[in-house]
Amino acid sequence: MRKHHLTIALLLIVIAFVLAACGSSDKPSKTSSANTAPNNISTSTYQTLDVKMAYTRFEQSAGAILVDVRTPEEWAATGVVPGARLISLDQFEQRAPAELPKDSPIFVICNSGNRSRVASETLVRLGYSQVFNIDGGIQAWLRANLPIEAYKP
Repeated sequence: MRKHHLTIALLLIVIAFVLAACGSSDKPSKTSSANTAPNNISTSTYQTLDVKMAYTRFEQSAGAILVDVRTPEEWAATGVVPGARLISLDQFEQRAPAELPKDSPIFVICNSGNRSRVASETLVRLGYSQVFNIDGGIQAWLRANLPIEAYKP
């Protein structure tokens, strides 16, 4: 009988350790690691911001650049953020190094936040250090009634 109790106690301890190791926060992290060194040490990150925070920080950051990585059809359908650099994701890795200075804050937007995350990870991999992914993309931007202008090819 004692052996049975000991086995159950050990099993409960193992389960507790496994659950503690696998636990996660209910609140998602707003800073994402996009590049890790060989020993899994993060060397650079980008930050994900909601649209209102992104707009405020963009407006307050000297030399900041906002890049829209959607397609020309999407730019035409919804409009674009005034002054945004338009580089669709399929051209992003090739064009970014020549068109975006590494010493400026770069804010990245897409339609919903997925492609901008990919572009943010690309920028970090290319050596950019001030990268901000706009969560919710242009859809959240429009819902927040932030400035937009018609796309002119």
